[in-house]
Amino acid sequence: MHRFILRRLLMMIPIIIGVSLLIFIIIDLVPGDPGSNLLGPGARQEDIDLMNEQLGYNYPLLQRYGVYMYNAVFKLDLGKSYSTKKPVFTEVVNRLPVSLTVAFNAIMFSLVFGVPLGVLSAVKQNTLFDRIPTGLALLLASQPAFLIGLVLMLIFSLHLGWFPVTGAASWKSYIMPMVALGLPHGGRQLRFTRSSMLETIRQDYVRTAKAKGAPPRRVIWKHAMQNALLPVITVAGNSFGVLIGSAIATETLFGLPGLGTFVVMGIKQKDVPVVTGGIIILAVIFSFVILAVDISYAFVDPRIRAKYSGRRG
Repeated sequence: MHRFILRRLLMMIPIIIGVSLLIFIIIDLVPGDPGSNLLGPGARQEDIDLMNEQLGYNYPLLQRYGVYMYNAVFKLDLGKSYSTKKPVFTEVVNRLPVSLTVAFNAIMFSLVFGVPLGVLSAVKQNTLFDRIPTGLALLLASQPAFLIGLVLMLIFSLHLGWFPVTGAASWKSYIMPMVALGLPHGGRQLRFTRSSMLETIRQDYVRTAKAKGAPPRRVIWKHAMQNALLPVITVAGNSFGVLIGSAIATETLFGLPGLGTFVVMGIKQKDVPVVTGGIIILAVIFSFVILAVDISYAFVDPRIRAKYSGRRG
């Protein structure tokens, strides 16, 4: 197992290098420069050039990238924001808990919503208990999170006044972002769980368990569900990583001071350290999430655990 983990950790190095270089290139291709954005439209060209010179933006792209990566790897320094002059690493650490809270709440909501309904839909195939959940899942999965968020704000904030519109003052501020992000992923989780369960309950060992007189509930939750969990875990893990990144629009909509809002502000101001540092942290988190998903396979499937430990059955 430790060799597998070490190999996956080493694979993160080219991923981080590729992501950071791609971000540098994309930002460099965006029209404008940090000096113009910081000084405003009325600034003189001499002042803009001086600002870009002070920020080191006039140097060639590869030179700026090399200096940035050297400081990031060997000094754990993600640079300072062009606009606030604050260390990017400090800003990311302060904002990351908000983004992780939103993503974790959303993925848990999607699992609680999608997995039980997916199992019910598979067990009750071709009945109303199947058609209604699958139709609902198709509808929810096709809706963008920001649209659901706007509807929730209109109903539960402006009309009913149950939840605050923006900010992160209390736990109530996370309810609507959780639902807005969780419903589309819950619909996808429902459909995927249904497909996985339908394939599993048709296996020979499930029919054998039924023939031996095992209770239906035990057949479903003990024999079928345990083997159907592997693809469900994969989707849940990938969804969690995606949710951390896709929460950018939701955080902006609800005014949450998370990492997504921080990156969006950096993009608007062409703040290279902010955007690059935020994306690198997101890439690292996503890589660790995928690693955790792979390791969790061993706890669900004994065959995979035996393979990791080097045993042969």
